[in-house]
Amino acid sequence: MIQLKLNGLTCEGCAQTVDRALSRVPGVEWVAVYYPEALAEVEGDAPSEELVRAVEAAGYGAEPLEPQRRGAQPGPQAGGAGGYDLVVIGSGSAGVAAALEAAGRGARVLVVEGGALGGTCVNVGCVPSKTLLRAGGAAYRARRAGFPGIQARGAEVDFAEVARARDALVSALRQLKYREVLEAAGVALMQGHARFVAPDRLDVDGEPLAARAYLVATGAEPVRPPIPGLEEGRVWTYLDATTARERPESLVVIGAGAVGLELAQAYLRLGSRVVVLEAQDRILPNEDEELTALLRGYLEEEGLQVVTGVRVERIAGGAVRTTGGVYEGERVLVATGRRARTRGLGLEDAGVELDAAGFVRVDAALRTSNPHVFAAGDVAGLPQFVYVAAQSGRVAAQNALGVGAALDLAAVPRVTFTDPALAAVGLGEAEARAHRGEDVRTATLDLADLPRALAAFDTRGRFKIVVDAEGRVLGLHVLALEAGDVIAEGALAVRLGLGYRELIETYHPYLTLAEGVRLVAQALDQDVHRLSCCA
Repeated sequence: MIQLKLNGLTCEGCAQTVDRALSRVPGVEWVAVYYPEALAEVEGDAPSEELVRAVEAAGYGAEPLEPQRRGAQPGPQAGGAGGYDLVVIGSGSAGVAAALEAAGRGARVLVVEGGALGGTCVNVGCVPSKTLLRAGGAAYRARRAGFPGIQARGAEVDFAEVARARDALVSALRQLKYREVLEAAGVALMQGHARFVAPDRLDVDGEPLAARAYLVATGAEPVRPPIPGLEEGRVWTYLDATTARERPESLVVIGAGAVGLELAQAYLRLGSRVVVLEAQDRILPNEDEELTALLRGYLEEEGLQVVTGVRVERIAGGAVRTTGGVYEGERVLVATGRRARTRGLGLEDAGVELDAAGFVRVDAALRTSNPHVFAAGDVAGLPQFVYVAAQSGRVAAQNALGVGAALDLAAVPRVTFTDPALAAVGLGEAEARAHRGEDVRTATLDLADLPRALAAFDTRGRFKIVVDAEGRVLGLHVLALEAGDVIAEGALAVRLGLGYRELIETYHPYLTLAEGVRLVAQALDQDVHRLSCCA
């Protein structure tokens, strides 16, 4: 990474101008400009002198920072009695949550980051992908009002402007929710590559660093499967798809998991022709089959081509040869999973073991095989959700400080942010029956029976509830617009062992999507078609 000290910035608009200027330099892969600090961070192989010239051409000044000065933050010195209580490697959700938890308990904390501040979620994951989805949704609704008496006038998509808005949001959140939050908490931040050189010592770009405890929170990275021609093809991972500044005319997506489907629908709605290829016989193979079949139908009605049960044999440029034929795209997005980011960390020198899949092995306290080293988030093989990473970071920090805590993964909700979205928590019907046999009951509620959906003239979707013989809620599954906004009630029910009658007896505001939770619970005992619309 190259950092530039900027001169002449007077507002956030100036920062955006510099961002655009640097983005146009050949070889630049990623840019972030921080207005309050008058600082730019650039990744790629563009020479620093070219970056300086681009900034000067935009009307501002720039000076490359020396590597040892980059990202230095005031803080206690490492080592000895005045050293850190906790050094966190990685500044994503797990690392920042851990740092804030430890600092809030009076610990001296340092965060070491070798890449972009903020990790996956804010830079290349949740924030940019959901921004693209929202942009695609706005374009889709401009072309198709879907409501009686409302005429759609169509939409013109300026993808470059969408990308600029996305990048400006990412830059602002990185500053407001990461850098400034850490500074306010008194957490020191160091830019550099960390590597263990002993069980109790780190080296950061040649500088030795010692602490009482360490937390590895380096996240995960895309898996590039062993497909012939992959390296020579016009291949994207989600890192490229969420940061692209140009929209491909056509896109082949390999993998019909959450990431593949979300980005496929986003680019479809923004104007690309998209085909999704999946080796298994259905999309989202880990979710409820009944609801995923419905979702597939909705996506195909919208124009997404979905091909399941095919294996990719070779990639040649943008042509993907499969067992079911050849599919061509200007770009090929490989969305087939993620692996732990551990390369170069020297974990073997620290005595930190990895599991068979390459993730850091941890116990219930998130302690590794080295009692002084903890791991949290995606690198530890936990469910790959930002909220799980954050909670695991807090738990790891507490244990690193000797407080004592355990990570509870009994009721983790999950959301695929397509339109309609698919949200779920707990057991699906097939999984529940495999564990409980006939002592399982289920009920469904079509959105055509939900007043909120009827009033919106959008009845795509279904609720599904799974309970045991005693009526305890084992799982809740929701396919609906903004399904993720109602799944938390199911998470509480599963976590607390609530019965479905408690859901029925809980007040649910009328003409809301949340009312579907009550109605699907009622459907276990009665025909909801025989209920009054508000009773």
